[in-house]
Amino acid sequence: MNKTKYSEKNYLCDYDLSLNLFNELEIKVNDIIPLRKVFVIYTDEGNKILKKVNYGIDRVNLISESLEYVKKNYSHVITYKRFKDNVCYKKWNDQTYIVMDILDGREASFSNPVEIDLCAENIALMHKASKGLREHLITKFNRDFLDVSLNDKFQKAYDELVWIKNLVNSYKYKNEFDELFNKNVDKYLVEIEEVQQQLKKSNYENLRKSGDTISLCHNDLAYHNFLTKNDEISIIDFDYMTIDLRIMDIGDFILKCIKNVAFDVDKMLACINGYENITPLKQEEKELLYILIKFPRDFYTISRDYYYKRKKWEYDVYLNRLEMKLNNEDFRYEFLKAYKNKFLVDTEYLT
Repeated sequence: MNKTKYSEKNYLCDYDLSLNLFNELEIKVNDIIPLRKVFVIYTDEGNKILKKVNYGIDRVNLISESLEYVKKNYSHVITYKRFKDNVCYKKWNDQTYIVMDILDGREASFSNPVEIDLCAENIALMHKASKGLREHLITKFNRDFLDVSLNDKFQKAYDELVWIKNLVNSYKYKNEFDELFNKNVDKYLVEIEEVQQQLKKSNYENLRKSGDTISLCHNDLAYHNFLTKNDEISIIDFDYMTIDLRIMDIGDFILKCIKNVAFDVDKMLACINGYENITPLKQEEKELLYILIKFPRDFYTISRDYYYKRKKWEYDVYLNRLEMKLNNEDFRYEFLKAYKNKFLVDTEYLT
């Protein structure tokens, strides 16, 4: 059985699908079917999505407020239903539920360059529509939601890998995952040190201070979060949204497009060209993109997830994914060379 599907079924079992809940949600249900980690609800008023969220009310309100702001100038995002009391969630048996109108369409295909282009254009449109959102949220909630800096994220990754390295070295018996981790961790610690130094030499801090390219960032721009119909794209699932430099989102999208196809340079160009059809990227942003891809995110995240037991995967799933990511590294290094030759020929601090 597919492990991901199994975990989704376990997650769906935690939903309370009682008639009393649907009465609270102000929904008359005709039929209901599971889809990934949500339920599709068929009603006389149209089809809805019922979703149980694992974060607090403050974050629900932040996401809802952000999406309503974006939707004023870009309509192709999902938004949360507001109930009669004007709140966008329901607390039920110590769980939090949200309801959304369903967006029609099929999942986008990142093997199709036309759809990559459309997705990239819509990311740019979403970013443009979120201009001023940071200031709006400060006024609404009396706090700044700008995300943690890359400096702190890189340092956290470095410290966690060092901690895990010490943990693994304390093991009397090591399995194959432990051995692979130990064999590679020092190389990746050096890579993190390199990107830390490159980040200091970049224009990152000035971009953060100026705020010109700060936007809503989705942070999970995988193919299944784009729905396409009649050459139009909608973007869904903003659970991981932040307020940050738009290049963070662009980097995430590019990596999602290329890392499972041997870091295909042409796909990267399609991503950038599609985005720049709507709005150009600054040279400093293209330099930051290089740093983001040079950071060993795959090794760090699979190691963290395995040793911190963040995902309910079987050991073989973890091992296979680590092996796959390590086998992909030569392609990533070749990609970085090609990217530098294309965009960063005169940028001496990036090597």
